[in-house]
Parts: sequence; C-alpha cells; structure tokens
Amino acid sequence: MNFGLKDKVAVIGGSSKGLGKGCAISLAKEGVHIVLCANGEQSLAETAHLIETLGVKVLPLEVDMSSKDDNEKIIKETIDTFGKIDILVNNSGGPLPGTFFDFSDKDWEKAFNDVLMYVVRLTRGVIPYMKKNKWGRIINITSLVVKEPAETLVLSNVFRTGVVSLAKTLSKELIKNNITINNICPGAFKTDRAIELMKVAAKEKGVTIEDIEKEAIKTMPLGRYQKPEELGALVAFLCSELASGITGTTIQIDGGISKGLF
Repeated sequence: MNFGLKDKVAVIGGSSKGLGKGCAISLAKEGVHIVLCANGEQSLAETAHLIETLGVKVLPLEVDMSSKDDNEKIIKETIDTFGKIDILVNNSGGPLPGTFFDFSDKDWEKAFNDVLMYVVRLTRGVIPYMKKNKWGRIINITSLVVKEPAETLVLSNVFRTGVVSLAKTLSKELIKNNITINNICPGAFKTDRAIELMKVAAKEKGVTIEDIEKEAIKTMPLGRYQKPEELGALVAFLCSELASGITGTTIQIDGGISKGLF
C-alpha cells in the first residue's frame, strides 16, 4: 500500500536498534528519508548502511536523547541537511525499575530528562517547521504502564504518562495545521534488549535461550514475541494520509497482553 510518504523526512530516536530501527525501516520502505538518532557508533553506522540500501537518504547522529544540547543538534542538523522535518518519532530507553521508596531526587531528575523532557524539547523544536508546511506527524513510543501502572516501574508510570498527557493537550491545537500527535504502547517485542535479557537468564539457570523464550511466551496471548517491524508498520500507517484524522490517541500493540478496556 502506498501511504503517500515519499520524500518526507523523519527524525527517529533510539533508531540504531530495536523498536526505533523497526520504525526507521518501515518508513524508509515508504520512501521517507531518515534521521537516525542513537548512541553507539558501530550500530548506528550498520543501521544507516542498511537503510540506505532501501533507496533513501540517511543522516546518522550519535546523540544522547536526554541532552538539551543534543536535542538542539538534532533539529539543526536535520534542517541543515534536509530543510524540513515532517515526522518525529520520540523513542528512548526506559528508566530504572523500582518502587516509590527506591529512588532519590537525582533518580527522579534523571528519569524526567530521559523520558519526558527530551520529548518536550524535540516536540517544541519540530512544530514550527511542521506548521510552516501545514503537515506533520509526531509519534511517541511509550509503554503499557500508561494504561496499567506497575508497582515496580514507578518512574516509568509517572513520566511516560506525562508524555501521553502532553500529546493529548497539544492534539486539538496541532490538528488545525494538519499535524497529528499520537502515542503507541508496545507489548513484548523481540528486540536486541529482550534477546540479551534472555541470554542472561539462560546462563543463570543453566538452560538454553530457547527454553527461556518458550517459558516467557506461555504468558503471552499471542503465543510469541512480536517483531519490531510490526510496530514500524503501525507507525507508518499513523504517518500516512489515511490516518490524518487520528490524533491524541494512545494505541497499544501488545498481542493481547493488557487487561484494561482503554
């Protein structure tokens, strides 16, 4: 299906691996030029090369998503290279797990910058360019905790919910300029991080990684881990003209894991 995205420009956080990489590949297949934002020079270069083979332009930026200076660098270098920003996918790693009394003020401040404040900065930075072109798509990759808070993920509960609230707050104003803003809540995906954790568990228990995976998927209604490309496909659809009336929403893609009605 042609989503009408050819020659659009997308800035994607955490895009050298995992879900961000899945988003980058799906958008590149639609003809979108990609700005890869991530840590890790080698993985960034490898992903950039892969995406270039899909026939689009790629700007790889080695950045820390929580850094104010790097947030400004992302906007500046994208505009200097492409002259516009059409799509922003806010995506980063989650904060430390733990309960309310496990964390100091510094932990809270770090989580604030790692999860919420960079979204504020990048969203604020791209909106003027989107308004100028009367078109834009902003997508926040969040977590199921925004719908079902988890006791042991208090930092994620608080700050990812802040991202969702921000998106809803902005949605009515942005749609006047044909700019949509939506949130996606991933379930269990077979990312590099998930595989790494399974390897650690396998080593600790003296079993194979296949054994760990089989045990894990017993609790998943879908019966398997999802692939990053599945999330990427949803992102591509939300960026398309077909989804021009979808805004302010929070959509889970979780293979039936969540139990809530909303």
